[in-house]
Amino acid sequence: MKGNMERCQVVCNVLKTQIQFGFYRFGDVMPSIDNAAADFFVSVDTMRAAYLQLRREGFVTISTNVGTTVIKNYDKQEIEQNIQMFYAQRKNVLIDLSKSLRPLLGHAQWIGFQNVPAEIYSSLQQLESSHPLPQLTTFRHVVRAYTALENDLLFRLTWQIFMFCEIPFFNIPDNPWRAFIIKEFSPRSLDCCVKQDWNSLQKLIYASQDRLSLVLSRFYDDKIILSPPKQEAAFEWNSYNKASQICYSLAMDLLISINNGIYPADTLLPSLSKLSHEKQVSVSTVRRALSLLNGVGATKSIKRIGTRVLPSHEIAKNCDFKNPMVRKRLLDMAQSLQFLTLSCRSVAEITVQALGEDDLLICRNRLADLKHRQRYELIGYAALDLLKCFAPYQAIRTVYKDLLQMLFWGYSLKDIWKTDVDRTSYYRYCFEEFDRFLAEKDALRFSGKLEELILREFHFTIRVMISQGIHEAEKLLVLGL
Repeated sequence: MKGNMERCQVVCNVLKTQIQFGFYRFGDVMPSIDNAAADFFVSVDTMRAAYLQLRREGFVTISTNVGTTVIKNYDKQEIEQNIQMFYAQRKNVLIDLSKSLRPLLGHAQWIGFQNVPAEIYSSLQQLESSHPLPQLTTFRHVVRAYTALENDLLFRLTWQIFMFCEIPFFNIPDNPWRAFIIKEFSPRSLDCCVKQDWNSLQKLIYASQDRLSLVLSRFYDDKIILSPPKQEAAFEWNSYNKASQICYSLAMDLLISINNGIYPADTLLPSLSKLSHEKQVSVSTVRRALSLLNGVGATKSIKRIGTRVLPSHEIAKNCDFKNPMVRKRLLDMAQSLQFLTLSCRSVAEITVQALGEDDLLICRNRLADLKHRQRYELIGYAALDLLKCFAPYQAIRTVYKDLLQMLFWGYSLKDIWKTDVDRTSYYRYCFEEFDRFLAEKDALRFSGKLEELILREFHFTIRVMISQGIHEAEKLLVLGL
């Protein structure tokens, strides 16, 4: 329910912004609940709740006979003031986010389009010619690419970006990016998909994402005269589906602490009441979190004794791979790894290019610590962690922070990874290559080697999950990966 309410609030804010920007004017009848729900990729209940919230706030009336009618009447001056206020409060975060789109999502979108069934494109072409809101048909077209990757994490991110950044900007009058999307990107990309002209499609995707950044920056320079406030609105994304997030967040926090040795093997975790007090959550939330840790094999609860941290050689045999909650968390991990595989090359390239000499030295020292500890198997995670810390855009750092945390759900598989002797020599080779490329500041070769490593990790992980009976993971092995 909490997740639905948060999504409802996002949709309500978008609709409110459309009214404030004059996209919907006084007396306009808004789309039906069913049509709007389909356009926004939310449930009918979520859409109905958003409309009811608009009514409570005095933006619309709702009638059985007429539908949802706008009753707010903004004149031209008020609309301009609404636009100024909205964009002044989001200047730095929107520009940062727009510059993050291509490295984060460009390659994923391109691969996704190649996996959409051909018959879907014909129906999209028909829809595009008849739908009254072209920005939503474009969104639907792009969403098909991401859903073809079978990755809920990726879909939630693109949905959040679209609601936070793209729809409001799309509704600005005389917007050249809007004109480009409607007149060029949407019809040409559909045509490329029908013809399977993937090279042209890739260039078009990158052009659309780069153009948003350029047009948005020019829009701020030319149109927005208000100064940003000290505290701007922030872009937020969380890799969890919000329902039950507290339980999962607590389990993840404890799992990371176990992995980092804060709770060593064969010791007991703090009691339920102590964890409840320390983490400021209910005892029932702690109990659910510990149940999840028991399921993934990290711990074992013993009645009247406590919850024991298991040593690494006991993890896999104590993991309950048939437990639906455990399987879902492992799939979350696999989806995160797929996302990282699709984006790490572009993100690594821009990150290494942007590193100064001091930061390059810090990066090399962090990798050198793996050599000192003889933990070469962590080289992939360590390289991705450098991107989380040093990527030139905050949006990338925010997304990568969550994605890397999700990898800890694979805790139950780590002992299986260690048994592959050939992998150890490969990790050592990757370490030497990464160190050399950083020393030479060779962004292209560093990013290429990282993509090779993470792709290999992704395929190995999926094979292990399938061998453990989690056959749903096979859906993530899409064309091009």
